[in-house]
Amino acid sequence: LASEGVTLLDPAAGTMTFVARAAALAVAEFEAKYGKGGRADFIRRHILENFHAFELMMAPYAVGHLKMSFFLEELGHRLTDDERVPFYLTNTLDNEELEQSRLPGFSALAEESRLAGLVKRQTPVLVILGNPPYSGHSSNVGEWIRGLIETYKQVDGKPLGERNPKWLQDDYVKFLRFAQWKIEQAGCGVVGMITNHSYLDNPTFCGMRQSLMRTFDDIYILDLHGNSLKKEICHDGSPDKNVFDIRQGVAIAFFVKRRPARAGGGADAKAEAAVRHAELHGTREAKCAWLDAHDAAGTRWRKLEPRSGSYLFIR
Repeated sequence: LASEGVTLLDPAAGTMTFVARAAALAVAEFEAKYGKGGRADFIRRHILENFHAFELMMAPYAVGHLKMSFFLEELGHRLTDDERVPFYLTNTLDNEELEQSRLPGFSALAEESRLAGLVKRQTPVLVILGNPPYSGHSSNVGEWIRGLIETYKQVDGKPLGERNPKWLQDDYVKFLRFAQWKIEQAGCGVVGMITNHSYLDNPTFCGMRQSLMRTFDDIYILDLHGNSLKKEICHDGSPDKNVFDIRQGVAIAFFVKRRPARAGGGADAKAEAAVRHAELHGTREAKCAWLDAHDAAGTRWRKLEPRSGSYLFIR
């Protein structure tokens, strides 16, 4: 995260929790290599230039800016009048900019939209992370994002065949598709997100799974389960609990693209990503304790062999 040229984006940043943590890790990495002397300059030229974030709602956007201002001050850098955190008020899933207006306040919104548009369309992003919203009844129905989702309605070069593939319109699916699109633009990179886990095995998402396997070289899935809608249980028969106060089960996923786009990436291209899987059952406290004690390198992954047609991301 501290390396020169690394760019980062949280496309649904909320109050900037994920970006603040990433910035803290980057600063710690820099200090471990070079000491604390150049920390303020590092924050100015790296964090404030390359760590981007988007948010649609005004309240978390305002709180996020305050949080980052205080956070950076704790790290030893007070924002000057001509500096800002690259955190923009925008709809990530809409690729059109607001038109300029002379009405009070609208010019500022238009400038936010313009700056966000530069990141969306022109800035190569190597790290995309966060916890995007889950909403089966998505209000993000713009032509651009719906066009990207059409990729997920094909499997093995044929139409999906689902009578009602409405779950492909869930917001978390659209944010994953946006992240996939940005990494394809950059040519390499990493996506790390915690989302609804329905896409791992639901038949509606087989085209999505195949598409992800074609874009990325390595996929790591940590299924945290906790789906009360499915009445998931632990191995001893006790209820399996969610890490959040929601009914849908969740999963952490890392998607890694290591090399340029493969030749012949059309409908007949082979899905060749290496897919690895791990899972947790139990209480919320037990799952959180396990997550605190482990990282991706220390997790016992099992390699999956997703089969043509279904491309399941489960054992």
